[in-house]
Amino acid sequence: MLLIVDDVSRNLQVLGNFLREENYDISAAISGKQAITIAKETGPDLILLDIMMPELDGFETCRRLKEDPATRDIPVIFLTARTSTEDLIKGFSLGAVDYITKPFHRQELIARVATHLELKRSHEELWKTIRDKDKFFSIIAHDLRGPLGSFMSISEYVSENIEELEIEDIKPLFKEMQNTGKGVYSLLENLLEWSRIQLGTISFTPEEFDLETVFEKTYNLLRVQAERKDIDLRIEAEGVRVRADRNMISTVLRNLVSNAVKYTPRGGRISVTHQKRVRDGLVFVSVQDSGVGMEAHRVASLFDIADARSTLGT
Repeated sequence: MLLIVDDVSRNLQVLGNFLREENYDISAAISGKQAITIAKETGPDLILLDIMMPELDGFETCRRLKEDPATRDIPVIFLTARTSTEDLIKGFSLGAVDYITKPFHRQELIARVATHLELKRSHEELWKTIRDKDKFFSIIAHDLRGPLGSFMSISEYVSENIEELEIEDIKPLFKEMQNTGKGVYSLLENLLEWSRIQLGTISFTPEEFDLETVFEKTYNLLRVQAERKDIDLRIEAEGVRVRADRNMISTVLRNLVSNAVKYTPRGGRISVTHQKRVRDGLVFVSVQDSGVGMEAHRVASLFDIADARSTLGT
């Protein structure tokens, strides 16, 4: 939507007709104060702003728009009969993206509007990519913390009890460390695939497998961490076959259980169960714990990648 601002009704009508013929949605204001109100309420994609208006001229209107966080990112194009170099410099110094003098050429106006709308879209996409990248690296760091914590726990346990442990006791611990290393390697591979996420080409590879294998892998990865807090970790999934992306399911389950271990107090309990719906065969996996929980008002934004949520662990 475009907002055009001019205190002369005839100018609004002519400009509005031009832009509507180009399939733009138009909103109009006859004063600077009205323009600011409309901009705050509707968030237009671009503002075409006259300078010579009573009470609040275009320069002051632009200054106030750029000072308000709610409207500062809306591109402003001055459309005015004032042609001096001083006015041009002042307009750009206040944050305008362009300056078109009257009388304007219709095709030039349409071309400039289209260009600045495309620049705005590109700018928004760029910032979204940057925010998503930062969040993605944060998620990767979170994913690495779990298996690396498990790796450290096992190595510390072996180091502290090396004299009492028999070779047969050490073998399964080293096997768990090996599995943990494989998990970390898998996460690093996911990191290398981040560029494919940005291009929208990340692959979803469904296959049939026993859900129990993923449950067991998660249990073996986090068992030592749970035991160090005396947490009763129970995972049950016998005889259940599913069709899904094994790596994706494994990552989700690992994160859920890792968070449960982190936020469950000493001596607590964690249970991972499943339920298969008869009518369509869908399998629902549930991770329940006796931890600190989450406030209801936080749940709505839980899956927003740009919205970080955190609670102190135990």
